[in-house]
Amino acid sequence: MEEALTALLASVAGGRRYWTRAPQTALRPFVVLNRVDGVASYHYLGASGLVASRVQIDCYADTYTAAKATARAVEAILSGHVGGIIQAIFLESHRDLPAADAGDVTNLFRTSIDITVHHGENP
Repeated sequence: MEEALTALLASVAGGRRYWTRAPQTALRPFVVLNRVDGVASYHYLGASGLVASRVQIDCYADTYTAAKATARAVEAILSGHVGGIIQAIFLESHRDLPAADAGDVTNLFRTSIDITVHHGENP
């Protein structure tokens, strides 16, 4: 699933998309993806072979406008996507947050998107 999302977002933020964290020298804007959880899907006959993974996507930029534009580009590509091992992608929430944890000083802007990806189990 991670590889499929990475490939889908190749055209966003100049191709700068990273899992878990971006390098400190990353050019902006950039996107950071985190898989928050993944739960196997079941039906009355047992496991369906699908997983529902929740992914947080953080869009960072030097300006609020650029962060928002990056987030909108991510949403346009992912919302409702079906293909390959991905059975469906659903947008769950979109929020603006500080770019760093409390106490850190940064000039970056961040917009976060939560998605749920229904996908086949990774081999």
